[in-house]
This record gives sequence, structure tokens and C-alpha cells, in this order.
Amino acid sequence: MDKRQYQAIVIGGGASGMAAAIAALEEKALRGAGKEWGSVLLLESNDRIGKKILATGNGKCNFTHENVSAEHYNTDDRSVLQSVLAGFSTKDALQFFEKLGMLSRDKNGYFYPLSETASTVLDVLRLRLSELGCDIRCGVCVERVEKSKEGFLVCFREQERLREVSCSSVILATGSKAGGFLQNKREDPLRLPKSLGLHSTALYPALTKCICREGHYYRQLAGVRVQVELFLYAKNGFEGKQNLKNKDCAEKTMAGRADENTEKYGLKLLRKERGELQLTKEGISGIAVFQLSGEIAQMLSERKRVIVEVNFLPDFREDALEDWAKRRLSLLPGRTLEEFFLGVLHKKVLGVCLQAERFSGTMKLPVADDHAGPDGMKAGCGTGSASVGDCAENRAVTMAISVMKRAMHFTTEVTAVSDMRQAQVCRGGLSLSQFTEKLECKKISGLFACGEVLNVDGECGGYNLHFAWGSGILAGREAMRRCRK
Repeated sequence: MDKRQYQAIVIGGGASGMAAAIAALEEKALRGAGKEWGSVLLLESNDRIGKKILATGNGKCNFTHENVSAEHYNTDDRSVLQSVLAGFSTKDALQFFEKLGMLSRDKNGYFYPLSETASTVLDVLRLRLSELGCDIRCGVCVERVEKSKEGFLVCFREQERLREVSCSSVILATGSKAGGFLQNKREDPLRLPKSLGLHSTALYPALTKCICREGHYYRQLAGVRVQVELFLYAKNGFEGKQNLKNKDCAEKTMAGRADENTEKYGLKLLRKERGELQLTKEGISGIAVFQLSGEIAQMLSERKRVIVEVNFLPDFREDALEDWAKRRLSLLPGRTLEEFFLGVLHKKVLGVCLQAERFSGTMKLPVADDHAGPDGMKAGCGTGSASVGDCAENRAVTMAISVMKRAMHFTTEVTAVSDMRQAQVCRGGLSLSQFTEKLECKKISGLFACGEVLNVDGECGGYNLHFAWGSGILAGREAMRRCRK
């Protein structure tokens, strides 16, 4: 069994682990410590470091956001989170990568490498680790971490050879199972911290797609990508696998968005999101859905009924629909329903809305001479003062508004979310409350943690990678300072 001594050992070579190793080595150089002061060992179970980075942002790597704040994250200890974010701003993230040689591009507050390739991010990190002389071991399995009087003993297996090394500080950057990037699919990223007595919260897939009950509608809608507004509702009580039609669900659960009518059906508005929606044959996906998915996964595990309302027309005001319909009818008289809504709704969305309202796309909207009786009055209008034109217009307006309202209140029930392998991040992890504002374990001095292994998950938009860089740099720097002490 080989024995060697290091100052700090980073377990996990993902985004936060690489940032931690760089920060630790730069802190060592800043303090003027020579080779006699030891070095940093980076251990990674995969065959190469930073594998998950290559898949972020669809291969473009949205690595930070202009509006980084705690409100964009979920955690169990907001004060520690706020402290970490306060010490690493968007400007700090941009400067960190600029010093590594990478320039960035701002796209509406979302920052990408100028090359718009995730491999650039990984390449500059790997180059810096090489320049600093980091000892990197890939394809290893860390079997145990033990606290000793001098620091820690770390035992890992490399190419069937058992190695034991000692160090002053250990940084846990073991990540999560999200995305399925672990070399050993059976490995539990929380195994080592649990063996040291650390506690974790329940784990849920986050930033992933949702599976909905109305399979018939989603087979028709598959492939649609549109900008929408989503409303997430919870209903207490789990109602099993009943087959609710979309129309029935919409009529029986709510008549409008977040108004008093929802209360009598036991629904509670939790949050709303606006952004791109992608429809699949199984349900809903896209950035707007991803932002809600972690919360939905948690609600489903608590056996709550989850209702999502989709507004396919977020720029329309419901109280102005009548005036809009009358104006459009005056411009486009005599059209079929399909022709009337051309340019207003996606064709597939329109088809489902017409079906839900029991209309046909070939049905013509009524005009003045439709169904006129021998006395010049419209059939079915009664003997009042309404003219044939007025009655036809009223019927046409009513039909148009009913389709528009259906599109604005398309209600669906979420029954599941995709599994952890398809999730971008994991909700849950090591309770952040176990760590100080420097990310050192309160019970075990010299033990630090960073990145996704912690119970911190952010929204889409570079927030999760930002926390990975920020927490990794903080943990690495403080771990090396702990070594000096």
C-alpha cells in the first residue's frame, strides 16, 4: 500500500472540484509556499475530469448569470448560501475565467464562453490545473475517508491497486447522480460524507421534464415549442390513476388563474413561470417547466396532486378578448375557425383547443346572412330587437372567445417527472446548515464541501454552475488556509 502526504485532497473532478483545486493551489502560491509545503490531489471516478461540463447549456455552457442572488436557489440554509454568493459575484466569475484565458459573451444576461463551446470552459480549467502542478488521478474509487490526529487518511483504489494517502484538509465535491455522468452507476455520491456522520436531505430530480396524465392531447401536441406562462397549483390528497380529460380537468379545477374560484376546489397557487414550453408525447418540457420540476418532484413524493395551467397567449388580456374578437372579425369576415386563428396560435395547439371546445377547424364563424329567417331575423335570436348581423356577430365572438380562453387556461395534471438520469441537477444533498459560511463542516474541522453534493440547486440560466465555481473556490481557498494553520 502506497503512502504519500498532501496538504489538501479534493474528491470529485467536476466543476466545483476543479475550481476548488485551482483555488487551493493559487492560495498556496500566494502564500509563497514551496514544494516542501505539500500539494493538492484531485481524485475523480470517471476516466476524465469535467465530463458533465461538456453537456451543459446544450454544449455551449451558460456558466453564470448577470442577476445572481439567493432568491434563484433552493436550500435549507439561506444565510450560508447568501454568504457564499456575496463572496463570489457575477463580476468575480467573469474575472476568474478571464484570468484563465477565456473571454465571455453576454446574451440577455446569460453568459457563455465567446467561442460558445463548453469544451473551452473545460480546456482552460484543465490547463490551469496543469500549470499549477495539480496531481490528478482519474478512474479511481475512493473507498474510505478517516479523520486522524494530523488530518485525514484517504484510501482509494487505482487500477486495482490500493493506495492510502494523508492530508490536512479534505474537500467533498462528489456531485450527484443527475445526468447519469457517474462512471459507476451504482455509486452513491453521498456515501463518503454519510460515513463521516454528515446528514443529507431527500433527493429529487430537478431541471427536467414532466409527465402528464392527458396522453391523447400530448400525442397531438408533440414537437410544439412556444413561449408561455405557467401556473403551478397544489391540491391536497392523492387521487390515484383516474383518467381525467383535459377539458374536464380545466372546468372542474379552475375557471381562471389564481382567483377565488380555485379555492373551492382545494387548489393553491404556488408560483408562476414565463418562458419556453416544449411539448412531448408524454407531457411538458422546456425551460419554464424545468424551473418548476424540482418543486413538482418534491410535491409528488408528498402525495400531493399537482396541477399546471398553461397560458399559450401570455401577451393577451382576458378582459380585452371581446374587443379583440370583434375587431378581428371585422377584418376577417367569413373565415373558418382554423383560418380565423391563423397567426394567433400554433396549429397543433389550436387543434387541441378546438377539440376541447367541441369545434371543428372547418366550421365557419357566423356572419350576418347565416341562418336568417323569412322575417329577416336570425333563427334562434328570438323576437327582440337584435338584427341578424348583431346576433351572428355575438355568436362568432362567443366562439372566438371560448377558444381563446381554452388556450389561456390549458390545464394539465402532472403525474411524474423524469428520473435522475435525465435531470440536469439534483434537489437535495448534504444539509448546508452543517457547514460554516466558509463551507467547513462544523463538527469535523478540515472537512469542506462544495458544489452539487450540497443541498443547493438553482434555476436554469447559469445559476448552478455559478454556485459550483463560487463554492469550489471558497472551499479550496479556505481548505489551504486551514492547512497553514
